Amino acid sequence: MSRSIRHWRTGPRTASRRWLWFRADQVKGRIAAYLMLSVALAATVFCHTLLQGMAGTHIAGASTQRRYFTLGLDMSRGVDYMLDAQLVDQLMQRLPRSFAIATEAQIPSGYASLALPDGSRHIDVAINYVSAHYFQAVDLPNVLGRVITPAEAHAHDPEVVINRRCAEALFGSARAALGQVVVLHAPGAGAGPLHVVGVAANDFTGVRAADSHLPRKAPMAWVAERPGNQFYPALLSVPARLPNAVIRHDLDLAWQRVPQAVKNIGSRGLVFSQPFSMEPTAVAASAHQLRLYFDLAVAALLLTMVNLVAVNFLEALRRRSVHAIERSLGARRSWQMQRALVRSALGVLVTLMVSGALLVSALMVTQRAIATIHGRVSPWWRVGQVLHWSDLVIPVLVLLLSTFLIEVLVRVLMLTRELRESGTERASGPRGERQVGGVILALEFAFAMLLAVLAGWGVSYAWGMAHENLGMLQGPRLTVLSMGSNNAYVSAHPNAFAHMVSNAVLVEDLQRAIAGIEPHAEVGFGPVVGFPYRHGAGDFRRGDGRLETDKAAIFMQGFAVSANWLQVSGARLLAGRDFNPDNMDPRQILIDADMARTLFGSVQAAVGRQVHWKVFWQHAPIPFQVRGVIAPLYLNGPGRASVPILIKPLTSGGNEFMNGNHGTFLIRPAIPATHDSALQSAVQRVFAKDAPFLEVTSIQSSAQLLGRLDRPQRTLAMVFGAVAGFGLLIALTGLAVFLRLFLALRKRVDAIRQALGASPRRLYTGVLAGTVLLCVAGAVLALLFTPWLAQQFALLSGAQVAPFGSATWIALAVLLLAVFLVAHFPARRAARAEPAESLHEL
Repeated sequence: MSRSIRHWRTGPRTASRRWLWFRADQVKGRIAAYLMLSVALAATVFCHTLLQGMAGTHIAGASTQRRYFTLGLDMSRGVDYMLDAQLVDQLMQRLPRSFAIATEAQIPSGYASLALPDGSRHIDVAINYVSAHYFQAVDLPNVLGRVITPAEAHAHDPEVVINRRCAEALFGSARAALGQVVVLHAPGAGAGPLHVVGVAANDFTGVRAADSHLPRKAPMAWVAERPGNQFYPALLSVPARLPNAVIRHDLDLAWQRVPQAVKNIGSRGLVFSQPFSMEPTAVAASAHQLRLYFDLAVAALLLTMVNLVAVNFLEALRRRSVHAIERSLGARRSWQMQRALVRSALGVLVTLMVSGALLVSALMVTQRAIATIHGRVSPWWRVGQVLHWSDLVIPVLVLLLSTFLIEVLVRVLMLTRELRESGTERASGPRGERQVGGVILALEFAFAMLLAVLAGWGVSYAWGMAHENLGMLQGPRLTVLSMGSNNAYVSAHPNAFAHMVSNAVLVEDLQRAIAGIEPHAEVGFGPVVGFPYRHGAGDFRRGDGRLETDKAAIFMQGFAVSANWLQVSGARLLAGRDFNPDNMDPRQILIDADMARTLFGSVQAAVGRQVHWKVFWQHAPIPFQVRGVIAPLYLNGPGRASVPILIKPLTSGGNEFMNGNHGTFLIRPAIPATHDSALQSAVQRVFAKDAPFLEVTSIQSSAQLLGRLDRPQRTLAMVFGAVAGFGLLIALTGLAVFLRLFLALRKRVDAIRQALGASPRRLYTGVLAGTVLLCVAGAVLALLFTPWLAQQFALLSGAQVAPFGSATWIALAVLLLAVFLVAHFPARRAARAEPAESLHEL
């Protein structure tokens, strides 16, 4: 039987099978393209929403006619956002009248209350101690009555402004509260009468609301702070239409007129940044991280849209002959266009359903994760307060409409071209089509390589953070017992803190209780890693005060520790001596190595030197002598800057038990987990007798604590890996689509060449080499951007990486191997195709 007769007999069946295979493969390609588009669309919209929440510049309930900045000092070691009251007053005297600087210190509702003078009614309330120009800065609308004036605040008049919830809870209505008297109970403030001069709207929750864990429905009150206590990040408020250049000029002019004696040591001028935050450096870092993720998501979205267009383009090319037959049989162009619209609409519906499910899931997970964040100073609190599903709807609909219009435009252009080229024959597709496909393929591969390199760096970063030396908790495992305030007891007994026993009694009783569980345990009281202390990129922004010498100064966090804390915690003594348990000199301190280098130039030079601790609430600095220098402690966990610390002995006569330590006992060796309940009961009995306002908050081993600290690094590595995997999937899908497009356009030419004697090996080598060369071109393009990507990664994580290190070359090798595998099978199938069958197609 001849070959032509055999082909004639088997041709219809083979063509039918091939057509069914093509249709099934085509449907799979379109579904994959829409699913990837859904993932990229959900990621883009979600990252955009998070970024808007992080970078939001408006303060809820405050005037919309003003702009709000964080005001700071330009120091030689970085920006210092802690401005004292004297400097603020001097600046306000020299700035234009439209400018205002304000500060706010917040006490959560679990620690403060307002009551009627007769005690018949009281309510837990969040107290905001505000500076003199606070209400001028926020320019509150909808205030019933009036606000506290700067003159009254300077005079420290006993006045208070409350919100409507507080007024209704105490007096029944907002108007009934005006002119009434309430009694304030709060830590550090004596109970005293306050006159209600104004009632603010519930929408205003204070300038710290973006960084606070307080719910929006909390009753709130604002009381003027005593002069001299303002050491918080300052809010700079200016008219909304004032340009930044004018703000810069007025601030420079005011700074030049401020007396030199008021300026901090080493300060060079004023800086301002948006949005306002109590932790501007952390917010800026988080915003940069979200910006990088958003840029990656936008790039992925563009590539998925290109892939979708390519799928439509390929389908139109493969169906040109079918469309021509349909038109010859009487089909109208409008009917063909209507069918294309229905297919596009179904694809958009699938994308909407999948992206909607992804967004709802991401929203729920993120809200739950933000709710579990420990510490009120996390910048993610500002995101949690504005993260709502309604903010996601409009961006999704806009992007889906854009995708639909792009698909329709591609189909219209292809149908128009088919009509214009009707009746013509081509040996191959236009060269321009292949060139455009090659350029897009190279760009997709470059993007995939950059993502893969980023993933490699992320895994390396996470591994390094998981094995970082934090300066303590080294050696054998130990138990970490944490304690905090009993909010229920404090709320019922506002003056509970005044009845605390001495350090000696409380520590001795606690050590005796722990010895009853583990007789050979060594107990040390002091700080431990894992608690969020406020800091910036290598420079501490807030603490208990400023440590000064004649030539240098640094903000730091002070801790009171027991004599054996250094030994139990595993912290290393680099120079000098540890505390003497038999002779605890309250004027001798330990400092960390970074602080020693900042103040004295070296670790050894700091031993025996005198420093002055300028505490926020005291005007006269306290002199201390440096007894020893310890290694830096990374109290915020791996990947964060070390916290500059001052360690003083826990003297027996004071009541500094909770001073900056979050109430932490370190027990070595570790007590078995089976004894945790007995340990908690024993310690709780001591608290009931000596300090009933305290309670045990957690008992965990050092391994559990370190594991919890490493979890964000592992999560970050997983995010990098997922993003890189998704980018690789996009690139490989695009590669397969464009490779099939290339082969479809070249099928007749390859069949003619094969009929004229070209070997299958030559055809296979040509297809494979062309594909690999395109990807190599994309790799070269990606390598040009790796130095910039390394800078962005360093800003994101704080880790320095080598742009052309081993991770980069490993990623390139893996991607080239994936390209070879993807291109191998279509190239082999094209080389083995029968010339007669290829000439009958297209």
